[in-house]
Amino acid sequence: MRWFTFFCMLFCISLFQSTLMYWINLGSAAPDLYFPFVVFYSFLTDVKRNTLANWLTGMSKDLFSEGSFGINSVFFVAIGFFIWSFREMLYRGHLVTQILITFVFSFIYNVVYTIHLAISFHSLCLSSTLWMIFCCSLYTAMSVPVLFWIFGQFQPTQKLFLFKDN
Repeated sequence: MRWFTFFCMLFCISLFQSTLMYWINLGSAAPDLYFPFVVFYSFLTDVKRNTLANWLTGMSKDLFSEGSFGINSVFFVAIGFFIWSFREMLYRGHLVTQILITFVFSFIYNVVYTIHLAISFHSLCLSSTLWMIFCCSLYTAMSVPVLFWIFGQFQPTQKLFLFKDN
């Protein structure tokens, strides 16, 4: 795995997510660019690299976003491990599989995160919150083809399984 490339892509995602996100919002829905990154590495790496990559991605999101520090790291590692554990049953090279997996797990992640926030702050408007979660998860899933193409250009799949870089 090319860690330098991984950190450069993570830095670009963090920079874009924290500064330029308002340019690609559709109404109040915004994609989570970290989540396709987690799915990409969960599909393509072994369990150790998957866990480390997802933990670093979660820490990056924790550093550049509001909310409890560490909660994204825990969620990303758990979701990444879950995707990694059943990835052999999926045809992960197909675009529809990538979009559906990203949508389903983005929706689950957002619901669990919202429940965490609702418990922490004791407020939740269920109908509008579920609609916003659906819109954001759908938007995140629709960004997957472009993001997976970009990630694949910088981290070719045949080189992800190498133990040392060339």
